[in-house]
Amino acid sequence: MWRNFVRILGGGNGSKGVSMLPKVLVFDLDGCVWSPEMYELMWGRGGAPFKLRSDGDLDDCDNEHIRLLGDVRNIMKELKTDPKWSDTLVGIASTCNEPNWAHECLDKFEIGSGVKLRSVFDKNLIEIHSGLKDGHLKAIQRQTGVSLRDMIFFDNQLDNCHVVSRLGVTVSYVPRGVTRSSFEHVLAKFPSPGDIVQDK
Repeated sequence: MWRNFVRILGGGNGSKGVSMLPKVLVFDLDGCVWSPEMYELMWGRGGAPFKLRSDGDLDDCDNEHIRLLGDVRNIMKELKTDPKWSDTLVGIASTCNEPNWAHECLDKFEIGSGVKLRSVFDKNLIEIHSGLKDGHLKAIQRQTGVSLRDMIFFDNQLDNCHVVSRLGVTVSYVPRGVTRSSFEHVLAKFPSPGDIVQDK
């Protein structure tokens, strides 16, 4: 029934000629930026404290490897360092059920040359709490004053994608986490307000 409300855009080059960049990029965390999800660590004896590995990933207290998915590390480094993104804000919309663990991971993951993952995100645009994702995006809209139509949201769960797309946000469905291909694909489709974009 969701297809009555939104379109799910698939493959194709999606070219729109002159490329527009979003004013705000918003990322889910669990299963989108990193894996395993925080709740999965609770099944064993794992979780905080987390320890930095030599490759920039993390181990939890039970030596479970927490890794950045897809091409997240390089994409985040690009958002941090490439001047073309200087006018784009980067935020988080996460319903992680262990927010303190998520914050610790943000503080400890490295994206290169000792640069921490947290530094990519605007400190006022970090929404990590329970509730539907449309509430997270509305809070970011209020904080920035940026229209929801000028945002891209990344999530690995289709139900969250549907909820946020109904706000008029361009949504990237990334069931395998944020890959370079999925990132470039949604940028090529942007702006597609209210659409869910999925790479091949």
